[in-house]
Amino acid sequence: MRLINHPALTVRFSAAVAALFAIYLPLAAWMNHRYVDPVPKGTIVIRLSKPFEAHDHAAVSRQDVLSKLAPWADDDKVETQQSPIIVYEDGVPLGPAHNTFGDIARLGAGRYAHWRSGVAFSASDNTDPNDNGRNYWAVLPNEQSRRRE
Repeated sequence: MRLINHPALTVRFSAAVAALFAIYLPLAAWMNHRYVDPVPKGTIVIRLSKPFEAHDHAAVSRQDVLSKLAPWADDDKVETQQSPIIVYEDGVPLGPAHNTFGDIARLGAGRYAHWRSGVAFSASDNTDPNDNGRNYWAVLPNEQSRRRE
């Protein structure tokens, strides 16, 4: 049984479907090549969850899930800083890393540090991470995972 009995309607319907595919397929291919996954890649990827403790430009994340990153944390009693953890803001790495809390709070501009007690960081533009609508991630890069496990 044919749903469309009129030949002119069948032709119009077929032309409309062909036009949709002619627009959709190139658009889908273009979007696929331009899509960037907002979640950074790494061995351990932890989304830093709000609310953050705010201190001037610094935000502090003290989540239980950050304990997975503890083996790589900087020790505040050792002068050489070794944490390979990278903090991301909406998929873009922040930095520089290994800052003092005072520098993060006073200067901001994406500075961060990873200690056993948590991650202290600042937004790239010194806005409050609780209110700026961005997502923050603490990531152990793939090549660093074997160093301290």
